[in-house]
Amino acid sequence: MIPTFSIIIPHKDIPDLLMRCIKSIPVSEDIQVIVVDDNSADADTYLERYPELSRPYLEFVRTTKGGGAGYARNVGLDRAKGKWILFADADDFFVEDMYDIICSYADSEADVIYFKNKSVFSNNLSIECNRGAYRNIIIDRYLADGDEWSLRAQMYGPVCKMVKRSLVAKHNIRFDEIMCYEDHYCSLLIGCNAFIIKAVDKVLYVITYRPNSLSYSFENNIDGLRIKADVYFRSDKLLIQHDMCRERSVVRYLLLLLKEDRPLFNYYLRKTDEIYPTKFSALRDISKKKSLSFKIKFYLYSFMVWTKIM
Repeated sequence: MIPTFSIIIPHKDIPDLLMRCIKSIPVSEDIQVIVVDDNSADADTYLERYPELSRPYLEFVRTTKGGGAGYARNVGLDRAKGKWILFADADDFFVEDMYDIICSYADSEADVIYFKNKSVFSNNLSIECNRGAYRNIIIDRYLADGDEWSLRAQMYGPVCKMVKRSLVAKHNIRFDEIMCYEDHYCSLLIGCNAFIIKAVDKVLYVITYRPNSLSYSFENNIDGLRIKADVYFRSDKLLIQHDMCRERSVVRYLLLLLKEDRPLFNYYLRKTDEIYPTKFSALRDISKKKSLSFKIKFYLYSFMVWTKIM
């Protein structure tokens, strides 16, 4: 039997939390669960230690590459068989009635269905936090005014959505295999290419917050800044190609690079004609809300970069 749903869960070194996630998914021949372990240190002992990994309709895939969550999700995508694909992070979990919720939309004509989320601290599930609150705000806004742009262009992250596998296959949608923000560009590919989208005023998923997690620490250092600048620059180009760019999101990272990594800032400054109609419009946007003295120095510096004096 071909399952209706495939749920892909990347994992690394948090097996106890992974078990919590798996247990939130009912055992059903209609749900293919794909756990992709990204080279955890003791993964060779998991099948013996954690019986949940041997339950029916679950595939436990071990990799030795250590390529990050994006790589692990891509491995899962290659194995997915369901009509619908869902993603979960190993430290999160689904709500109790998740199966009833997703089944009620199994025959939807939509290519993507967005759901709301709840957010709690991982070590104390009774305390709520505001991680992922923007998703609920975007859905409420869409349900109020019907404007699809925020859903398509700002609903980042793979979780809290059902995606038709046919959409993923048609456009060869894959995750970036990088150490943070690996899901951002992929989410935009889904939003830009979906023909019909739908948003639901129901909580499907619980996001947990762990302040010591690898992703939160990595994305706030200089390497994370460089990755984010590249992701947002490519994202702005994609949105422009689909006539969906209402602002250049990369600007905030260009200003940070101006302080932290001048050579990389110069590189993107020379490429601004790929996301702006003119160089002057790029300068005007990047320096808006800045002081007059900043603008004068910035314009002079930019001219020197463009004329290869710098």
